[in-house]
Amino acid sequence: MGKNSNPKLIGGFVVGAIALVVVGVLALGGGNFLQAKSKAVLFFVGSSLGGLSVGSPVTFRGIKVGAVTDIKIKYDVAQQELWIPVYIEIEREKFSISHGERDENNILTLVKRGLRAQLEVQSLVTGQVNVNFDFHPDEPVRLVGTEQGVMELPTIPSEMSELKASVAELLNKINKLPLDKVVDQINTVLQTADGSLKDVGAQVKPLAESFRTTSDQANRLLVDVDTQVKPLSESFKTASDQANRLLTNVEMDLPHLVASAQQTMKSATIALNQADQTLRTAQSVISSSSPLYLQVNASLSEIKNAASSIRILSQYLERNPNALLMGKK
Repeated sequence: MGKNSNPKLIGGFVVGAIALVVVGVLALGGGNFLQAKSKAVLFFVGSSLGGLSVGSPVTFRGIKVGAVTDIKIKYDVAQQELWIPVYIEIEREKFSISHGERDENNILTLVKRGLRAQLEVQSLVTGQVNVNFDFHPDEPVRLVGTEQGVMELPTIPSEMSELKASVAELLNKINKLPLDKVVDQINTVLQTADGSLKDVGAQVKPLAESFRTTSDQANRLLVDVDTQVKPLSESFKTASDQANRLLTNVEMDLPHLVASAQQTMKSATIALNQADQTLRTAQSVISSSSPLYLQVNASLSEIKNAASSIRILSQYLERNPNALLMGKK
């Protein structure tokens, strides 16, 4: 007959197995098993979700605060619409309350202030994407409202999606442009410009030739003027040299002229003095009632005036010998 199992031994194995399971869950979960988490759903309408997967980080301004827990594709047969809800969990303990109390309405208040979710590329090499929360108060709240019982948070298009949309819009505008007409107009403008340049060249050429002719005539005129001016310059130089020599000779002879003039005036003064003495002697023997006496007095007066003039002229020439050349100033 078989040996009976020991109930205590079996119970010990069961308890040990449960303990190992609990320890494994705690170890593999990194402590997240006991953390309080908030669940939410996001709809990135019109954006590609390539690179986003379960486990992708959820961040707030670059700081990890949670992770993506599930991504599904939901098909509404009646409305013929497809939706891709992205489910996330946010670790509430990542947000420390400094003032006030923790409340479920806090997240709604932040949404009113502009809290929005946006897809961000983590690496251009791997193409991995994460969900980042930040404040965009200028962006309106857009909600799908198909998930009941789960809080939906608003999203905005990713920067890559906006760039693609801008490029697509630009290409669309370029495609709508009448490029053929634009090219034809450009060709017409170029042909018109080429014809205008040719006309300008045809008009400029005669002007250039006329200017060259005028320039040659001006050069010849300058040569003729130079030919005529050169003899005049030499004549003027010769006359100037002769005038300088004349002045030099006059200046050399000036002292002799002054001395000769002074000697002449001295001789004239002596003669006048002798004539004065002679007339005075005659005056003493002539009767005062005689007409001759009056003539002698008149002659004496003239001799006196002449002597005075000669004396004044002699003194002036001593002070200004150049007066013989330049005259009295």
